[in-house]
Amino acid sequence: MSFKKEDLLVNIKRQAKRLSKLLTIPLGQAQEGAAICLYGCDSYSDLLVKIKAESFDNPLIALSALSPNSEIFLVKILASHLDSIIGNFEKKFPGSNINEEMVVSLFGLSFSEFKLKIST
Repeated sequence: MSFKKEDLLVNIKRQAKRLSKLLTIPLGQAQEGAAICLYGCDSYSDLLVKIKAESFDNPLIALSALSPNSEIFLVKILASHLDSIIGNFEKKFPGSNINEEMVVSLFGLSFSEFKLKIST
């Protein structure tokens, strides 16, 4: 995955669409949820501002580049923040029962593929 702003924005939209389907919520709510829960931003517009400004001071913003063919370091960033991401989802969407496999699926990765990549 590239770190071009346009590619990152497309990837974030895909992740939000997957979240929308996963939780059966409107796309706008999924975009806001992804920004807060996955990226640790205050809102979806905050995430967009950070992407457009190429502000990667928050390591979670780098996850906007995570996709099935990404570099291992991105998968490892996700792995190291997975528990806090799940906690964020539980706060934002109580009762949604989001688990590791669901979070990983938001990035287009299969859980077995994810496990294999973090074990190397």
